[in-house]
Amino acid sequence: MKLLRSLLALGLIPLIYGPAQAVGIAGKVSNAPALARAFGSENVRILLTSLAQGRIVGLGTLAGSGFELQIPDSFKPPVQPADFCPGVRSVPSEPRTYTAESLMVYQAGRNLAALLTQADHPTEPTRRSQWMYSDRAANVAGRCTGLNTSYNLTLRKGWNAVMTVSEPGSFVIRNATPGLPYWLQNPPIAGARQVFPTVFDGK
Repeated sequence: MKLLRSLLALGLIPLIYGPAQAVGIAGKVSNAPALARAFGSENVRILLTSLAQGRIVGLGTLAGSGFELQIPDSFKPPVQPADFCPGVRSVPSEPRTYTAESLMVYQAGRNLAALLTQADHPTEPTRRSQWMYSDRAANVAGRCTGLNTSYNLTLRKGWNAVMTVSEPGSFVIRNATPGLPYWLQNPPIAGARQVFPTVFDGK
C-alpha cells in the first residue's frame, strides 16, 4: 500500500486489465486553456514518446485538463547499459536503462503536436522530470569527474520518474518530486506528421 501511494503521488499508476497488467501515467495540464485554444477538446491524445528512436511508448486521451496514458505490458523497453559518467557508482550493479524522452500532445485532424513537460515552471524550470525504465533496482550516486553534474538516484525495477534539478553552478539528477505539474509548451508544432515522420508513421 505504501508503494502504491508513492506511485500515485508521482503520477505512475498500475493498471490491471483482466489477467494482464500494464503501467499508466496520469496527470493534469496546468495551462489547459492554452491547450484547448490550440487543439480543441475532441480527440486530443497524450503520447509518451522516444523522439530519438522514433517510437510511441504509451498513449492516452485528454479529458478536460486531465489525462491517463497506458504503457502496454507487451512493450519491452530496448534497454542499454546506463554507462554513467566516471565518478558515479551504481550499487549493487549498473542497470540497463531506457529513457522515454518526451510527453507530447497530438491532434490528428489538425496535424498539430506540442511538447508537454513536467516541471516546476512552464518556461524557466529549475526542476524537470522524465520517465526512465530500469531493468533492476539500484542506488546511483556520485559526481561526474570534471563536470558539474551529480547523481543521487534510487531506481526500482520498472518505470521511474527521474528529475534534473538545476542549482547554481550544478545539476543534480535524482528521483522526481511528487506533484510536479505538467505544462503545454507553446507554440504548437504545425505539420506534426511531417516534422516527426518516424514517430507518427502516417497516423
